[in-house]
Amino acid sequence: MTWEKAITIERRVPTAAQPSERVLEVASMFGLGVDESRVQTVVPRTDLLLRGGEVIFITGPSGSGKSTILRGIADQVQGCLRFEDVLHSADDRPIIEQIGETVQEAALILSLAGLADAFVMLRRPSELSDGQRYRLGLARLIERATHTDELAEIVILADEFGATLDRLTASVVAHNVRRWVDRSPRVCFIAATTHEDLIDALVPDVLIYKPLGGGIEIHRRGENASGERGE
Repeated sequence: MTWEKAITIERRVPTAAQPSERVLEVASMFGLGVDESRVQTVVPRTDLLLRGGEVIFITGPSGSGKSTILRGIADQVQGCLRFEDVLHSADDRPIIEQIGETVQEAALILSLAGLADAFVMLRRPSELSDGQRYRLGLARLIERATHTDELAEIVILADEFGATLDRLTASVVAHNVRRWVDRSPRVCFIAATTHEDLIDALVPDVLIYKPLGGGIEIHRRGENASGERGE
């Protein structure tokens, strides 16, 4: 049985420079005004429906506000599992010792994260490349989701998804994530990245495009209409 949760996100920030002596001097030189009340819309008020068993993919140019959307979701949903919480760990045992309750479970989870090589499984995190450590973080998230209370609603937030991986590996890992979520009705997996090439592998149920500026576009798979907001 899946679950769904409706949330609303919005982010506005003040953009006026503080009227310091230098700011006022430059403004005077170029005939500019200093408006202390101006506010910039980073993410317009947006209604979003999260569902278990679905993948949400957030993409757009660097600096457009993808991470801001993720933070907005995290503020609305308690207990989100986030990549940044698991990427850095003091545990430097071989990774086969860190994942799963049995060797079989560990091997399955590590293979989903693209770490199926036996030699890699025997390495410590300090011996892994940046891309391998990223995939270890994914394995840790999958394990946490697997061992969470059976009635829990699980939301995974993956910022810069696949950014440190070569494109072939990123595609394979994205495909594995899609298959895993299809078998995990309690999990809503939300990935954000500039790499639009992962859309085909993730086959997102919801595609969010965040352009530069205050606009946002939301497309749900199987629906002809798309939501678009902007100011």
